[in-house]
Amino acid sequence: MKTEVLTLNDASGTTVARRTAEVLLRGGICIIPTDTLYGIVALEQCAASVHRIYDIKHRPRSKPFIRLVGSIEALRSYTHQPLPVQLHRYWPGPLTILFRDLEGGTVGIRFPDDPFLVDLFGLLGDRGIVAPSANISGEEDIVDCEALAATFNGKVDLIVCRERVLEDGQASTIVDITTTPWRIVRQGAVRIDIHERKT
Repeated sequence: MKTEVLTLNDASGTTVARRTAEVLLRGGICIIPTDTLYGIVALEQCAASVHRIYDIKHRPRSKPFIRLVGSIEALRSYTHQPLPVQLHRYWPGPLTILFRDLEGGTVGIRFPDDPFLVDLFGLLGDRGIVAPSANISGEEDIVDCEALAATFNGKVDLIVCRERVLEDGQASTIVDITTTPWRIVRQGAVRIDIHERKT
């Protein structure tokens, strides 16, 4: 497989989003910058591509991927659980929320506000994407283009690199709302005060 590499900047955002959507809609796998770190992504509905990401990352199938969605309305495809009022001000943003899914398990979802992702979801509609971090499981996060290419060249269809290095990249904050009261699993890119919870 030949991996296409595109550079993302203010001038190229719309064009790069269009190309990324084309690759994803035909069942491809892309590495893209998210609102936090780089993610290795595929449309959730493309089961073969999702399985390929597990293989590429050397990740156990027992560890589910988070999903990125482009709207609150897209949650209906994953959960009947409402978003707690106290968390509304953090969405869209770098907050991953663990919901009860439609089968009784859990699903981690993030609704990002990054301009590139807003453009991308404008083309994908309500289709969710799986979006684990773009690294090999258990290894450090990758924040520069050369390292992404060295690790994933020939394994994915497209790599989208920001013009600047993600030196201050930080993982998302994770909140679990499947418990009462909800709990903060990880403090990350957005800080949430534990006292905001309702018991």
